[in-house]
Amino acid sequence: MPTQTRYPRANLAACMLPWTDQFSLDTAMFEQHVQEAIDGGYKHLYLMGTAGEGYAITDSQFRDIVSRFARLTVKPGYDPQIGVISLSMGQMIERIAWARDQGIRMFQISLPSWGALDAQEILTFFKTVCGRFPDCRFLHYNLPRAKHIINGREYRRIMDEVPNLVATKNSTSDYARVADLMKHSGELQHFFLEGGFAFGSLLGECSLLCSYDALFPKTTWEFFAAGGKRDLETLFRIHVFLNEVDKVLFGHCARPMIDGSYDKTFLWLRNPRFSNRVLPPYQGLTAEESAKCRELFERHYAHIQ
Repeated sequence: MPTQTRYPRANLAACMLPWTDQFSLDTAMFEQHVQEAIDGGYKHLYLMGTAGEGYAITDSQFRDIVSRFARLTVKPGYDPQIGVISLSMGQMIERIAWARDQGIRMFQISLPSWGALDAQEILTFFKTVCGRFPDCRFLHYNLPRAKHIINGREYRRIMDEVPNLVATKNSTSDYARVADLMKHSGELQHFFLEGGFAFGSLLGECSLLCSYDALFPKTTWEFFAAGGKRDLETLFRIHVFLNEVDKVLFGHCARPMIDGSYDKTFLWLRNPRFSNRVLPPYQGLTAEESAKCRELFERHYAHIQ
């Protein structure tokens, strides 16, 4: 029998933060970007994961950005989500409490990353943060930067004690990891990036965390729909296509860059008025690298929706 998940299947879109040349928020462009995501059919949107630079913003920036986002998204039929990244569990609780007052009830949390947490510390983290807000729901961003990747059996132990942990976000393309999560913690709604979504869809209900929604809006929705229907021909055709895009567009970049450098460039390619700057000290694409990306995009992808 299908597993009853704690959170509905969804296509989750990340909203980015556009910065001016003085590194203040371009508020008009930000609000236009969020509204365009809504107009594109997204009812599940989030701010401030790693691509959204949630690790870099100050408390005052957090309050300003969340209040703008909430005014656009806190309404019937939508489930806006705020990412909270910090080395301090106390600061995370303070930020969740503030965003909750703005009407947000879904949060994306990551483990503190200064040092790897052991099993008891991980349980303490989830019971303390999630337990503090019983009327809210939580998605765990399961990423290597936390120095501990939680597996399916570990999630099983946590979810037995934390009823409002409802979902996870995993960037893996490893079939064994996808299968482990789906098999041992299937009550959680697992959001996979494009690299893992096709595999997860073979095993049960899972969700898409879309990276290419701004670049290929129609293709992204087709991919999501194919996973739900288990239309294997469409699912794996798009899987192969999407997993080649980064190599084509960024293969000329000789250095690793912070996540937002790539995701913001996708937006900038479709809308040159959306800046692909990232907050210092991180360096995003140079003007020359951006120009090369645009040349490659125009050559290979501009005609694809």
